[in-house]
Amino acid sequence: MEGKGFFLGGLLLFSIAALSTAQNRPKSSPKLFVFGDSYVDTGNWPQNVRGPWKEPFGKTFPGKPNGRASDGRVLTDHIASFLGIESPTPYQLRNTSKNTQQGLNFALGGSGVFPAWQNDSLTVQIDQFEQLLKENVYSRQFDLEYSSSVALVCSGPNDYSFYSAAKKGSKDGLPAFTEGLVNQLAADLHRINRLGVKKVVVATLPVIGCLPINIIPPNSYQNCDEESNKNARIHNQLLLKAVEKLNTDDGKKNTFVVLDLYNAMVSAIDQFRKGAANTEYKNPLQPCCSKNVEFICSAEGVCPNPKSSFFFDLAHPSDNGWNAIFSFLQCSLNKDLRV
Repeated sequence: MEGKGFFLGGLLLFSIAALSTAQNRPKSSPKLFVFGDSYVDTGNWPQNVRGPWKEPFGKTFPGKPNGRASDGRVLTDHIASFLGIESPTPYQLRNTSKNTQQGLNFALGGSGVFPAWQNDSLTVQIDQFEQLLKENVYSRQFDLEYSSSVALVCSGPNDYSFYSAAKKGSKDGLPAFTEGLVNQLAADLHRINRLGVKKVVVATLPVIGCLPINIIPPNSYQNCDEESNKNARIHNQLLLKAVEKLNTDDGKKNTFVVLDLYNAMVSAIDQFRKGAANTEYKNPLQPCCSKNVEFICSAEGVCPNPKSSFFFDLAHPSDNGWNAIFSFLQCSLNKDLRV
């Protein structure tokens, strides 16, 4: 019994010492892990096909294509800057970069909550993250639980376009599809948190009906598709309720945070309209890129000054557009994303 008592006492002392070491460990810089689609993808798009690794993408920043679906920065860059870190390395470039200790970006343009235009989904991306934890690329104890770890999740628009165009989904079937999509998204958010990430930030759907690709009539760039916007608002309301439940079940108020991309984009578009008289582009809904091949911007059709536009192509804000959108997100981030 004495030997057993000594063993238990030694184990207790070791546990206390380990806990003390963890608590006294200097606070490291935040780590950002990104999941989702082209609004947050910073370089996972395949480099050998048309898209963000080809011109004219990256024309404003950094001056050449760098895997972002814009002429410059995307949402990830703004969130990383807000956290005081560099944008995390794209997953596909992890073996060629030394900068993986501030997180990783698993997002892939064209992906969805479910498999969509890319054979990829949030489940696949979270699997990749979990595998790196198993390989001890990141320590769950010190890199996630004892640091300021944040997950940014932005996914959903591709699921709806895929449902409509590829699956030929019906309007009658949309409510059930939306409910299933939000339920899966909530499960994905919960899983990310269970893997150790302390703060999980999820973006709402953007104002889908005002994306140039959905404007009515096509190529007029005049009127948003209000039916699409209504569907986006229904999705976002369900997402808010799902996140509230996640926080209630978690016993904490703000482990899971909703980033209101929809209303930020509405406000940014309205702001652009008010100042349009002083810009080359009088209409925020008119994209900089006028020539698209299979919905991807062609270098021959890009406008002379993307900095003056709000949308770079048929679906993605320009560098200028993202700057404006983020300015309307910053207030809520100051309140909800203190790490």
